[in-house]
Amino acid sequence: MFFPWEIWDNIFIHADPVTLTNLKTVCKYWNETISNVLKISTSWHKLCKSEIPEQFWTTLCETINPSKFHSNIHASNAEYWMLMYKLWMKCKNMTKCSSQVNSLELMKSHLSEHISCVTTSGNLIAVGTSEGFIHFYDMSDLSASKRYVDHVAYLKSINFFSDDKSFTCICRCINDNISVWDMKTLKKINSTRGGLICTSYNFCYTVRQSLVTIEGSVERKSHRFGYDKIVAICADNNKVIFYTESGYYVQATFDMKTNENSVSDSVSVNEETCIRTCVHPHIRIRHYYIFRPNIIVCITVDGKLGFSIQGQEWKIYNIFPILHGVPTAVLIYTNLLILGLDSGNVHIFYIKDFATIEFDKTRSKTLILESTGVVSLNIMVYTELCLIVGYHTKIYVITFI
Repeated sequence: MFFPWEIWDNIFIHADPVTLTNLKTVCKYWNETISNVLKISTSWHKLCKSEIPEQFWTTLCETINPSKFHSNIHASNAEYWMLMYKLWMKCKNMTKCSSQVNSLELMKSHLSEHISCVTTSGNLIAVGTSEGFIHFYDMSDLSASKRYVDHVAYLKSINFFSDDKSFTCICRCINDNISVWDMKTLKKINSTRGGLICTSYNFCYTVRQSLVTIEGSVERKSHRFGYDKIVAICADNNKVIFYTESGYYVQATFDMKTNENSVSDSVSVNEETCIRTCVHPHIRIRHYYIFRPNIIVCITVDGKLGFSIQGQEWKIYNIFPILHGVPTAVLIYTNLLILGLDSGNVHIFYIKDFATIEFDKTRSKTLILESTGVVSLNIMVYTELCLIVGYHTKIYVITFI
């Protein structure tokens, strides 16, 4: 039945954005009208609130816009919330998506130089090497490394933190020296020491034993926790989760309010919760990870994979008989568990509940890219969802369409 255009306008305003997007192909008028409605509608924001668990918001939003916290983005910013919803849906269907693969070779300065760590932010890929160089690649032109900085020593990890005014890179090398670089000038602006680094939006956290130091958009402050050595840390804005050598799982929220009259270099903690959960004492650990919202992962010396959800009892899995390899890199992104193996294969699983994981190859997606061990795994968005897989001398960009 044909309605006057005014009636259709009123119908469009009350329709959900996914349906409207599909209806844009009906005719030119509908395309123009629906496009205008979607630009000013809060429907995408409402859809995100109703369908995406709040615990995943920081992860998704930081991928889309690493410089602005999601609470600072207005509900009427339809483009932003549409991107977030599309990213969420792509994550849910990633194991079923087709993919396109591109690769780039490390531009070596020495014959023995190889990739040691990789990170991403926005459209940028940063590749750290065994010779201490950081190569920066822009997704708009992956043909060559545009710029690099020299940290001198073997790099263990790289992170970015940013706000509307600054964009900063922080890196840690094998001897625990930490350097902070201004990305506009590529000049070193600070240096310190620490065994761990992590960032979230415009907050940067460095760890030395049990001392956590915060900087970025706030004046440099520190807090020493009453536990033993911290072996893994993850941040969500001004909240941190860390795990200690003797098995303490700690959640802490820092008070970032500044007191103009205070000359103290310490920062107070508003909330702190602690649970002790230890891996079996006879199991030796090669590496710990923490992923938002609250998942601790470990790789054991003999190649097993362990998970502890919010400080609860550890569950250890022997994945070798199933995947025919041992894990060398792990990434958890919302409900996605991505494993890089020593065989070079990458396995992608969609996990509804990380407390009860089933490593079923028939329900996973397998990427066969190289025959050397995977060094790193990262996710970014450039037009579409991309998985960045780092190997010894090559980076693969897998776009899911």
